Amino acid sequence: MSTPTNEIGSPYDASRDVWIRGLRVSSRSFAETVNVLVDWAGRRDRMRYFACDNAYAAELACREPEFMAAMRGADLMVADGAGILVASWILGGGIRERATGPDLFLAVSRELDRQGGKSVFYLGTSDATLEKIRQRHGADFPNLRIAGMLAPPYRKRFSDQELVEMADAVNAASPDVVWIGLGAPKQENWILANRDRLRVPLCCPVGALFDYYAGNTTMPPEWMQRYGLHWLYRVAHNPRRLWRRGLDVPLFVAHVAWDRLRGRRHGP
Repeated sequence: MSTPTNEIGSPYDASRDVWIRGLRVSSRSFAETVNVLVDWAGRRDRMRYFACDNAYAAELACREPEFMAAMRGADLMVADGAGILVASWILGGGIRERATGPDLFLAVSRELDRQGGKSVFYLGTSDATLEKIRQRHGADFPNLRIAGMLAPPYRKRFSDQELVEMADAVNAASPDVVWIGLGAPKQENWILANRDRLRVPLCCPVGALFDYYAGNTTMPPEWMQRYGLHWLYRVAHNPRRLWRRGLDVPLFVAHVAWDRLRGRRHGP
């Protein structure tokens, strides 16, 4: 991951970032993170992207080299899960606040809507879900134009031709922000594969956000959100598909604690 920079002019102590399971996670507050992403959305010098780190993503990255490369290639790694805050505490780091994909989506979209003159692209899920998103987006963000939407065919892995076609569709729409709901690790791997092809300012992989925003999936109760238990809520409602994700949470904490006891470094 690139070294954190002071691109919006506010003080930022990068030494408080934490290397966790080989990934450098930002210690920025939620508000600071939103400011950085909104700033990036206004730049056309190159494509940037952030990645959401949580227990599941960290453990998956350790198992899959391609996903690890995609996560490390991100310009910003945010603490998406409560497990990251626990890991930061174990490792003596300075991460004190989560920045989840759904929360970042709402905050960034509200600010872009306030500014006016910006556009977004939704990539992922199904045509039916994208239509629900289109209707809600128009009501929530009337000054934020939808430049395009695309529901790619469901694949565990896209072909090279499909990767090119998806990137070309995004480039043709020329949005300021691309919200990507392909699920991890596919969405991050897609960004990495197209990093040199994409001519947009900001790509944002946000996983299950599309289903939440469209109303296909209910959000966890407020108390579960406050304590970072999104993963438990999702596993409980879809155990057959997400049981492995539930196992990764205690496994992740155990790995971090064991590495701390052994004095093992988590990053370079």
